[in-house]
Amino acid sequence: MAPKDKKAAASAGGDGAAKKAGKVAKAVKGSVARKQRKVRTNVHFFRPKTLIKKRDPKYPRRSVESRERMDKYRIIQCPVTTESAMKKIEEINTLVFLVDIKATKLNIKEAVKQMYDVKC
Repeated sequence: MAPKDKKAAASAGGDGAAKKAGKVAKAVKGSVARKQRKVRTNVHFFRPKTLIKKRDPKYPRRSVESRERMDKYRIIQCPVTTESAMKKIEEINTLVFLVDIKATKLNIKEAVKQMYDVKC
């Protein structure tokens, strides 16, 4: 659709076009600088360090949290009731238990505290 009169035509696009043409003329007159190639003095190429973001999970990867496999009932299996164990109980005031082979001394200590309410 053509503009109705000459004034509307001049104000519609003539002013913006003149500015654009001026910018293009400046760009053409200026010199174009070519980027110089980087001289590499080392034969090994190391990838540039980029932004490393902290993990921000949107949902848990497992639906249920895993329970601890070594609970107090697995650590201490049963008390020993042999004659030598009974002798230790009477004379040295020491309890003797069968424990899991993977249990550490700290695990055993905590399990005894929880199950028998004794101070180790």
